[in-house]
This record gives sequence, C-alpha cells and structure tokens, in this order.
Amino acid sequence: MSNCTVRFGGNSLSKFQVLEAFAGLLSESGKNVTVVISAVPEIQQTIEQGINLLINNAATSKQVINQINHIITQRLQVFEGGEPDENLKKELKNLHNLLKGIEYTGDFSLTLKDQVISYSERITAGILNVFLTQKLITSSLIFPEDIGLIVTEEFGNASVLFDESIHLKNSVPAGISLIPGSYGITSAGKIARLGKQSADYSAAAIARLTEADSLELWELDKEFKTSDSEFIPDAKLIPRLTYDEASELSYFSELSIHPRIVEPLISTHIPIHVYRLVNQGKELATIINSESFVSPNVVKSVVHTEEIAILKLNGPGVGFKPGILAKVTTAFHGSGINIRSVITSQVSINIILNKNEIEQARQICRQLQLSSVSEIIIEDQVSLIAVVGHGMQQHHGVSAKLFTAVAQHKINVLLSGSGASDLVSYLIVDQKDTRKAITEIHSTFFN
Repeated sequence: MSNCTVRFGGNSLSKFQVLEAFAGLLSESGKNVTVVISAVPEIQQTIEQGINLLINNAATSKQVINQINHIITQRLQVFEGGEPDENLKKELKNLHNLLKGIEYTGDFSLTLKDQVISYSERITAGILNVFLTQKLITSSLIFPEDIGLIVTEEFGNASVLFDESIHLKNSVPAGISLIPGSYGITSAGKIARLGKQSADYSAAAIARLTEADSLELWELDKEFKTSDSEFIPDAKLIPRLTYDEASELSYFSELSIHPRIVEPLISTHIPIHVYRLVNQGKELATIINSESFVSPNVVKSVVHTEEIAILKLNGPGVGFKPGILAKVTTAFHGSGINIRSVITSQVSINIILNKNEIEQARQICRQLQLSSVSEIIIEDQVSLIAVVGHGMQQHHGVSAKLFTAVAQHKINVLLSGSGASDLVSYLIVDQKDTRKAITEIHSTFFN
C-alpha cells in the first residue's frame, strides 16, 4: 500500500472478518497510511438523541453515557478487546462533562452541538485504536484540531479551507495515523462539523492536503452497482465512474458516500479506489477519477431514494408572481433546510426536500404568510428514481426510453426533471410503484 488515505466506516467495527483483513493490510503496508474514521452509527444516534432528551429533562447525562458505554462494550467484544484504554476513558469523561453542562443549564447552541456530536467519531477512533493495539500494530491517534484542519464557521455544514490548512501535511506523523472524520476546527478554535455523515468529505480533504496517491474506501455498506441489489438481485458492479457521476449517484440515492467527497480531489486528480475486504485481503470494486467515459447505453446506474418529500405551494399565478420562491428559499436557508430540487408551473411551486425536514418546511411557509399561496400540500409517500451517466444531453433518446419504460407499465409519474446537468434524468413516483419502476427502467437500459 503506497502513501494513501483510507476512509474506514464505523459500521465495520461490528464485523470481525473485516477488522481482521483491515489489520492485516495495515501491518503489511510498510507505508504511511492515514485512516479517517466515520462514527459507529449507534453511538452517533445515542449522542444526538441524548442531547434532545437532556434539553427536555427526559434523561440524565449518566444515562446517556451508560448507553454509550454499553455500545462500546459490544464493539470491544467483537474482537475480545477487553476494557477501554486510557485514551478512550478520557474521551468518555470529556463527553460526560459536556453532557452534564447541557443537563444542568439547559443551554445549547449549534457550536456546542457540533462539539458534542464530534465525540461519536472520536470514540469510534478510540475503539479502533484499542483493536490495533491488541493486534500489536502501532498507530497514532490524532485529531483534526491537532493537525490544523481549518474549516468555515458554518456550524453543522462547514467547508474545508484548503489554503489555511496547507500546513496539515507536516502535522501528520509517519506510519499509521487514525483521525476522526466529519469535523474540523475554525480559525477561532471552535469545532465545526462538515455535514451529516461527512467522514468521506474530510477524508478527501485530508488526502488532498497530505498529497496522497489515492483515497481508498473500504467496505462500503452499499457498493456502486447498476442498481440497488435489493430490487435487482443481478445488478452488476460499475468498474469506472467519473467524479461527477459518483457525486450524482450519492446525491440521488442512499449510497453510503457523501456527495461532497469528490470536491477536494478534482483539482489534484487524486483517484478514489473502492475496495471490498475479502479473504484477509482487498478486492478492487470501482475506480472513480476524472476520466470521462460514455457507456454504450449512456446510463451507468438506476438509483433511488425514498427519503424525500414534495412541498407544493399552490395558487393562481404563484409561478408568475416574483419574490415567492426567493422568500421561501431564504427562510429555508436560515433554518438549515436543504432544497433538493424545485419545479414550477403557473399554479404550483413544487419543492423537493428531505422527508425528515418537510413538516418544519411547511410550518415556515405558513409563518411567511405568502399572499399568492392558497394551499400548502405535502406529498411524502413518494420515491425519486434517477438514471445517471455522462452524455444525457447528447443522446436525446435517454429520456424517451425512461418515460416509455414507466408508461408501458402504467406507472404514474408525479414529477420529472432533466437537463440541469449532462448526467441525470429523474422522476418521482408513488412509493408503492418503486420496485416496479426500478425493475422496468433497469431492464430497459441494461438488458
């Protein structure tokens, strides 16, 4: 293994065979390897839920810490790791102190939230460090604030400042380094997270700043295939993707990578290698780089997500009256609500949002008192299905094939969009039609 950055998922801490392969590859590498770690999902969920419980006096900080300790014990038992070491105990103590502060004062801010949730990655990195120590593999546990990963002050959704972080390379020690992902440090010394499940993005940033030969993703929860194996059992692995295709696939689906993973890599052309860990070794599944390749049928994959909903602002002339959309989008931005897409007509503005934010969005629109809007409707039992691949605009038959596939099988399309990029055409269908639509669309393009 050459000088590289590896993103290792917290989910893998419950898979002994994956951990064994991981340890074997590290011990045989003989090179500098920076491992950026995402959180064990249960730990992050417990911390996030614990914050809300503490604010509402529904739990104590001790109860939250006990639950986290239980999850840690379960993970240590996977590899018979015994007790937490001093580093892990220190992280738990610091987290407990922060939770006590929330419990006693009820005071809470975005800044504090980012700091508290960062312990989900810090604790996960500590568990992995215990495992490597048990395997007699020497590693350095270091933190983004120690190496100078400088980010913007957009708490909850910060971006890496590469010019300000230029000296990071000199701060990463030789050998094997373990770094918690998903957050950085502002110029004022505050912890700021890079978004939800953003260890991929921080790993890509560190790969660029350390001038790594590659960014490696080991053991993804969902691989890059021509479709979801749950719907298409014989879906094939996609051997090559461009940065843009990978980004679009993650944005329009529930793939286990962050849509911003490619941003830091584009200018330096650092490739992403996606590996499976098998038989104490690794097997290359997909290469992601800047080499554009248009497949014979244009489409590389049919992906979907059910984690979206449509907010409809209906009324005569809403599509014509200026200022409505600007007022809504400004309010959403102020509340941290991400807009996935917008489709308008004369009588309706359709805003595609994440399902878990749709009710908050409706309340905001009601408070805005939009004079031209006569009704606000939510459609939340829907699926977004997208076909992704370079060359959409040059091959005009793609959209025709897409809509023919669903029309022939009497699948009603609620909304559709294409042309915003050369990579994606998508449609929204009723959730009950998801499986049928994916099956027919995949058959149209790949059989």
